[in-house]
Amino acid sequence: MKSLKNLSLVCITLAAVGCSAVSYQSMGIRGGYSEKKLNDNSYRVHYSGNGSVSLEQAIDFALLRSAVIAQQHGADTFTSSNHSANVSRSYAGTPGVYVSKPSVYLDIILPATQSDAKTLACGQFSGLFSLMTLQNEVRAFHHNTQACIDEIQAKYQLSEQQILGV
Repeated sequence: MKSLKNLSLVCITLAAVGCSAVSYQSMGIRGGYSEKKLNDNSYRVHYSGNGSVSLEQAIDFALLRSAVIAQQHGADTFTSSNHSANVSRSYAGTPGVYVSKPSVYLDIILPATQSDAKTLACGQFSGLFSLMTLQNEVRAFHHNTQACIDEIQAKYQLSEQQILGV
């Protein structure tokens, strides 16, 4: 009987950990990314985090999804603009415990031709994004598609399958 209780406790713990894992995935019950095509060369990317995702991670994952979209369209660079973010607090079911859930929107423009514009490293973007949000400032940034994917993939140790959503 005691081993059955221990097994139950282990299963519950593993289930709880699995539900709160930081993840880069398409939109689902635990959050994730989605996108909406605005016109032939622009998209609105949204990333909604669960309680285990920080605002920085949500920004990174929105940027990663943007880079993947650019890559799928053969664009070496893309421009991010019209950034917005908010963090909602939800009751976690335990008195006095709340979970913060970040939500990030990012509009991207894919260049019609190869761009020679100076690019911003994706690793620097989350700090600038947060600062611009605080200052209510909108500014466009150019990003190298493959460099963004590589940086964020390494930062969060994501597999190719996770990035491609397969």
